[in-house]
Amino acid sequence: MLPQLRHVKRTVRSAATLIAVTAVVTSCFGATPITKAQQNAPQMSFRHAVSLGVSAPLRELAKLPRTYHYGLELEGEREQIQPNFHPGRVLGPGIDPVEQTSPGPPTSITPGLSIEGISNAGRIYPSDVNAAVGDTQVVEWVNVSLAVYNKTTGALEAGPLDGNLLWQNVGGPCFNENVGDPIAQWDKVHHRWLLVQNFIDEGHHEAPPFYACVAISTSSDATGTYYLYQFLMEQGFFPDYQKWGIWSTGYFQTQWDYNGEYVCGYNSAKLIVGDPSAEQICFQTSSRDFTLLPADVDSATPPPANQDEFFIGSYDVDDTMNHLYLYSMHVDFANPSQSTFTGSGLANPITVPPYTPLCPNPVGPTCVPEDDGAWLVSLGDRLMYRFSYWNDGPGAHIGPTAGRAPSQHWYVNHVTTASGGQGGVRWYEFRAPIRTATLSDVTLFQSGTFAPDSNFRWVASMAQDKMGDIAIGYSLASQTVYTSIGVTGRTPTDPLGQMEAETVITPGTGSQEGYMRWGDYSSMAIDADGCTFWYAQDYYTVPNSFTWQTKLVSFKFSGCR
Repeated sequence: MLPQLRHVKRTVRSAATLIAVTAVVTSCFGATPITKAQQNAPQMSFRHAVSLGVSAPLRELAKLPRTYHYGLELEGEREQIQPNFHPGRVLGPGIDPVEQTSPGPPTSITPGLSIEGISNAGRIYPSDVNAAVGDTQVVEWVNVSLAVYNKTTGALEAGPLDGNLLWQNVGGPCFNENVGDPIAQWDKVHHRWLLVQNFIDEGHHEAPPFYACVAISTSSDATGTYYLYQFLMEQGFFPDYQKWGIWSTGYFQTQWDYNGEYVCGYNSAKLIVGDPSAEQICFQTSSRDFTLLPADVDSATPPPANQDEFFIGSYDVDDTMNHLYLYSMHVDFANPSQSTFTGSGLANPITVPPYTPLCPNPVGPTCVPEDDGAWLVSLGDRLMYRFSYWNDGPGAHIGPTAGRAPSQHWYVNHVTTASGGQGGVRWYEFRAPIRTATLSDVTLFQSGTFAPDSNFRWVASMAQDKMGDIAIGYSLASQTVYTSIGVTGRTPTDPLGQMEAETVITPGTGSQEGYMRWGDYSSMAIDADGCTFWYAQDYYTVPNSFTWQTKLVSFKFSGCR
């Protein structure tokens, strides 16, 4: 039997001084479940938001005193060591047919800003660090703290503040709890920020109801006001490890429970204008489906017209370990009964080179070693955020490489066991022609496992720029190397499956003592200029149990103009 996840966290109550803002419009709609026998979609539900409001300006909320609500007298609060793990086999080193065991040519990236991000003032872990980049700003959200930075100078514009303060004017569940697993996103088409976290009632033993807490900026300014929504989630489903993707047909969310995935599409056209009738369409998948990631658009060119959202996830459950699984969701907010979810129950495998997961389960001292003799969790049972998407478009800068025709691209990675027993970053590029695609149109173009030495690399994230260059950021550690932040990448002229030499962008000078949970994710984002990558990751400056730091770094490939 799988262990039950418990988030040991505290409730954030209202600040002593509230800020007067625009009136809250509350609109309560009852959940209207719709059950329809659909292929690979055993259960579907349709709901409106249960409440809507407008926040105070984030720049004003950031002036309120921090609550530091994670009891210092308890020497810090944390999520339990064991996250929601998929049942897996503990395996030793294997033969990886796409392993890269040498560093590659010198890296062609040019460094930009290095911003010292949010630190662990709330004394919790893991950090769940992620960030998004907009027109002029970068927003970072780490577990329970949120901050806004100027993307040109790196100056702090607002924060850090408790993330749940955004829902102060609405009140209710999304304000009463600040439970982490946050995601910050930037909608490049509408120039709006999407800030989200789920509500889990810690005070009542994680009993339902659960809510998705959704905030959409009313302008391109991340320090301004936000439309606030609370969506009721499926009863009896524990919404853990949520991930979000921006797509042309809506905003899409995944979360995992022992009963499978709960996958939702949201009517973004209504969300961005503060429409209280904004809808949510969700599907409950098979218990065999695990930690799906929604595709997330990075390119200025949107997906082809009427392109359904794609998802990827679910390691193999047999001994072959050479498949990932694809899914798709069609949403019809005007006629919800016509919405479909395809792929439930591992129905659409895509073959990849064989891999050996790095200690996926149980958590133990066979995972990631640290310099001081401690060990960290690898999260080797799941794909890592994000499932980034790029559409080359008809005028693409496709480079000189043969076969580099304009395409749709999807990127994702996970940690795998390299030939020396160390953790390597296994990465994939999938492609499809530029047309409205089905799952069968998606093929694996290239893959590799970056393991150029005996160090461990894990909790990675990857993306593409407009020239077809690919960047990967990750954590880096070993028994002789403090946990650091590294990046690598490749240009279209590099050999397929090969990355260039590693750049350690933030050397660690400390390690995490006494607690094995690390991550649970990081994020690689691409600027609207199509060239500048932004990577958010955590590290330590001194050996300690609680004092993780985060870093936001920007860089670009020298040939990207």
